[in-house]
This record gives sequence, structure tokens and C-alpha cells, in this order.
Amino acid sequence: MMRIKTVIVLIISMLTAVGCSRTPSSFVRVEGNGFMVDGERWFPKMLNYKAEMREVDGQLQVVPAPWYTGGGIREHFDTIANWGFNAVRICLDGDYRGVDTAQAYRATRRVVLQADSAGLRVMLLVHPPLDDYWMEYTAGLLRSLADLPVLWAYDLMNEPLYFDPEPMRTKHEADSIVLVWRRMVRLNAPHQLFTIGFAEPLEVFEWDPTTLHVDFVEMHTYHPLRVQSEMWWYAHHCDKPWMVGETGLPADGDSVPYEAQQAFMWETYRYASYLSAGYGWWEFQDCPDGVNFEARFTGLRDSLGRSKPASSMLKCICLGVSDWKPTLPVNYYNMLAYSNVTAVGRVVDHKGRPIEGAVIRGWNDDWSVGVNTFSDADGRFRLVSNDTCTHFEISAPGFSNAKFDRHLGYPADIALPDIEREYHKIPLLGWGDDWFVLPFEDDGRYAAERATGADMGDVVLGKVVKTRRLH
Repeated sequence: MMRIKTVIVLIISMLTAVGCSRTPSSFVRVEGNGFMVDGERWFPKMLNYKAEMREVDGQLQVVPAPWYTGGGIREHFDTIANWGFNAVRICLDGDYRGVDTAQAYRATRRVVLQADSAGLRVMLLVHPPLDDYWMEYTAGLLRSLADLPVLWAYDLMNEPLYFDPEPMRTKHEADSIVLVWRRMVRLNAPHQLFTIGFAEPLEVFEWDPTTLHVDFVEMHTYHPLRVQSEMWWYAHHCDKPWMVGETGLPADGDSVPYEAQQAFMWETYRYASYLSAGYGWWEFQDCPDGVNFEARFTGLRDSLGRSKPASSMLKCICLGVSDWKPTLPVNYYNMLAYSNVTAVGRVVDHKGRPIEGAVIRGWNDDWSVGVNTFSDADGRFRLVSNDTCTHFEISAPGFSNAKFDRHLGYPADIALPDIEREYHKIPLLGWGDDWFVLPFEDDGRYAAERATGADMGDVVLGKVVKTRRLH
């Protein structure tokens, strides 16, 4: 009898070990630089969908954003699937502190299952668990939805660069937070993935995608003159799988034609399909009361619920039929084609070795304009701007920060003819195979090389030691 009990215990132990070491079928898992489902490569084609929690007829429910017209969530999900998307990022990150958590979990489960019935996998953006209440709430949510393979990933924080309530967080602090989140996910939802919605490469100053223990990186990029360069940077300086979680071009059919939005989707999807593990568009429908043009017109339906031409693009795009491959964007080191002044230097480690892929940020004296560039294979950089920069911050994936002010000794009578041409004032130039920013003059030299320059010398960064990852 004792032998039989021992054998049973051993069998149970073996089965438990196997179950813990393998992801069950139909759950999405990370493999190499991408995602796998049931032994096949899966490329998320994801649309962002805004939702909120509200009481309807005495019951807590997940409902569409107030500006989404037409039918309910299920009808919207069917539309999204018919457009050719295979995933949806449900943005449910409002502050619902104090709700009945059991009802909230059931409501969230219902909306995830609605996406499943439409043939869409779900990435769920939740309120960032940065305090005890939201940690407890998120842990409960993870447990309640852990059995759903359709829920392939959690996004636990949207764009820390802009929405982190702590404005001066160190890399070590961010790393410690994400390590706690990783343990929470592994304990409560061991077969689902988690990520953070990283913004532009400036995230490396605090929420460094290479030091944080997320399962994959999900990045957001928008400006048409910067989007390919920012994809290129993530592709070559991120040490884990990454995907485009948000991109988009606003189009109202008037000041920006719908054809430009179509061309933008084609170019960015093609670029992402070669460099990344997935592609996501912002958002489902235009928001008529958005804070700016981008917020009002980036949807794939207009404010009346009519589909824009770009909505069906993913069904039409056929890749792999040519030998085209992405190359370093021609404006990578001068993304906005500035030409007035430059600040040059070199980024190195403590042993004087060059650091490639460092992000260099400069601001003018009153902080009204900022500009970025990257260091090359020799660690050298040329930060080109249309106004003199005096405030600087520099970091690189896996390295410390250098933040300082420096007056670089430009001539007092320096001419700055395009000083007002900054980020938000550059007009849309169009997009397509014949599109380019003019970084060259007739003789083939960078126009920026003839700008008035100042040398800040070497900038030394220390290596950041990663916290040990615990599964």
C-alpha cells in the first residue's frame, strides 16, 4: 500500500512539474524574437479599443468609449475582425477604485470572451498597479482570467515617459517595480504574458526596456518623420522581442487626405513586419472632442462611424513578394532635418569604449523645444537643432544616465533662421516609396555638417546591473 501511495505521489509530482514548465496549448508564448501559438508563428495585427467600466441596469459592465458610435462592443469586435485584425488592445486603465471587484472581474471576463467569439486575441491594458489597492486588484484580476488563452498579454502601464506619477524615477526603482509585477503575474497568471506600453526611445532614461523584466516590449511611435527611426532603434538596441503597440496618422479627409493615412499604414506595417513581432494601430474610431488633431482623427472610423479607406488595408497587404528589406532611415541621426546648430560629442563607458545606440536629448534654454539623436557605432553623435541647446540628458540601453546643463559657446550673433520650426510645427510631408526628408544638399554632404557646431567631448555612462530575475 505504501508503495502505491509513493508511486501516486511521484506521478502527481511529475505531472505538476511538466505542467509548470510548459505553456498549455492555445496560450501565446514568446519564442526567439516573436510569438508562437500551437506550434505556429503568430504576428499580432492589433487595433486599440478604448473602453470603460460603468454600471448599467444595476450591473457593472465594460462599455465602449463614449465617442464610439453604432452597436455595442461585440458588433465593434466583429467589425475589427472583418477589417483584418487578429487582436485588440482593450484600454481599460481608468481609475475605478472602490468598485465591487467581483463584478469588475466578471465584467472584464465577459468583454474578453466577446473578443474571443469575434476571433480576436486580447491584450488588456489595466490601471498601473503602483499602490497597494491596485496591486491587490490586479492580482485578483490575473487569477480570475488565468484560464483564458485568448487573453494573451497584460499591459501593466501605458507610456511611463508621460504617465508615471513619479517624475524623477531612477532605473533601479523602475526595475524593482517591474520585478514585483513579474512575480505577481507568474504567481497568478503563469501562462499569460505581460508588457509595458513604452513610448519613444526616451523611455531609456528611466524605464529602460533592456533592464526591465517584461516578457516583451510594446512600443508606441507616431510622428511620421520619426516613426521608422524609432522602430529601427528598438529593433537594434532592444534585447527582447518587441512589437509596435500604437502608431497612426490622423486623417480628416480634408487637410490630411485619407490616402495619406493608407500610405502611412502600408509603410509602417511593412517596416514593422520585417523588424518587429507585431503591429498595432491607434485607434478604432475618431474622438471628436480630442485635445488635438491627432486625438480627433487617428481612428479607422470617422466620428459618425463610417469606415475610412485605411480600415481595410491589412486585408490587402501582401508581404514577402519582393526582396525589399528595411535599411537605416536616411534621417536617423537628424530626424526632423534641422540645420542651424549642432552639439557633437561621444558616448563611452568607464573604460573609454564607445556605446552605440545611446539616446541624446537636448532642450533649448527655456525648455520649449527638445530634440533627439542617437550615437553611432563609434559612440559619436551630432545633435542638430534649430535653437541652441543648453539642457541635456543622455543614456543608453543598460547604462546609467547623464543629465547636465552646458553652455557650448555658440557665437552671440549666431543666425537661427528656422528657430520656430520645431516638432509640432513641421507640416505633414506625405508618405510612400518616394518620400524622404531632405538631409542632403547637392554635393551629398549633410546640411547639418555645415551648421555652427560645438563640441561637448566625451560623456561617460556606467553599466546598470540588472536585478536577478525570479520566475
